[in-house]
Formats: sequence, structure tokens, C-alpha cells
Amino acid sequence: MTLRRCFWVVIQLCIVLSSSNVSAGSSDTEETGTDYKWFVSIYWGLHTHEDLAKMATFRADYDDNSLAVLALAREIYRYKQWVSVELEGQVGKLFGQDDDLWEFVGAILGRWHPFPWDKYIDTSFAMGAGLSYDTDISETESETDHHPQRLLGYLAFELTFGLPQYPRWELMLRIHHRSGAQGIIGDGGSNYLCSGLKFAF
Repeated sequence: MTLRRCFWVVIQLCIVLSSSNVSAGSSDTEETGTDYKWFVSIYWGLHTHEDLAKMATFRADYDDNSLAVLALAREIYRYKQWVSVELEGQVGKLFGQDDDLWEFVGAILGRWHPFPWDKYIDTSFAMGAGLSYDTDISETESETDHHPQRLLGYLAFELTFGLPQYPRWELMLRIHHRSGAQGIIGDGGSNYLCSGLKFAF
């Protein structure tokens, strides 16, 4: 399954789930996004050997190695409607032609909330950093690094998009990045461009 096809499947799923909320009443529309402090995300992505700049501009080439992640986050600080800070834990599964292992991540994310078009499409941008631990040495990372290791640094760059009338549900795009932080933690690294769903409660 290509990344584009996966993205459209996620969009269709979000529409179905959002439509089902209509029959449940107007409780979602009576609350604002700031009332929700917990977030569950599920996302899937493809691996690339390209750098972050090419990923961010959608110019990277991707291979057959994939990542699926279930994440739980908690907002721990918010300044008005501008910025918030979240703690996030992840459980991920790497699979494909090279890897078959699990990944565990702990991270802190800062999120920027206001965008000019929020009354039409509620948007946020987040950046985060933390630690990532693989249960085995990644064959994908071994292709480009002579000393791959299980524990590496973690970076996340995320965009979310949602309809204001359904504040619980958002589509998300995320760059999922492992690296040695310029040799501070170690060697090796990998990049995944991901899309998925986020649910607030």
C-alpha cells in the first residue's frame, strides 16, 4: 500500500467516524479543543533514506519498510490559545523487507495552535524530542550506518487538521525520526513519513 493510498484510507475513516458522532448528539460541539487533555494517535508510515529537508518538501523516495505506531499523549501546560506542551509515549512496530521489531518512544512536544484559517480547518503544528529504543538492531539503519544501535534520539514534526465542529478528531501528518543527535547519543538513524488519526478525550 502506497503512502498516498494510506492517506486517503485514513481520510475516509475519519469521515465515517465523524459522521457517527452526529447521531450521538451535540456534546462534542459544546466543548472546545482546550477541554481535552489526553490524546490517542494511531499512524502508519514509509521509510526513506533521504534527509528531513526532502521529506518536508515531499521530494523523498520511499522503500518497502513500514512503521505502525500507537501513541498516548497528555497535555501538561498551555499558554492561553497559543501554545501547549505534551508528554507522549509510543509503541511502534517496524516491518517490511528488512525489519521485524518493536520500537518504544518517550518524548516531549511543543504545539503551536492558532492559524488564520482555523474557523474552516483547525490546524496545529508540533515539534518534539525524546528517546527511541528498538528491541533489536534495525537492518534498515544498518544499510547506511556501520554502528547502528538500539537506543537513539527521537524527533517529531507534526501537522494536524480537523473540522471545528468535531474537535475530538484530527488527521495528522508526522515525520518520525531516529538519530544519534550528531553523535551525542550514538550512530545510526531512520526517517518515516507518516499519516494517521488523533482522538482527544
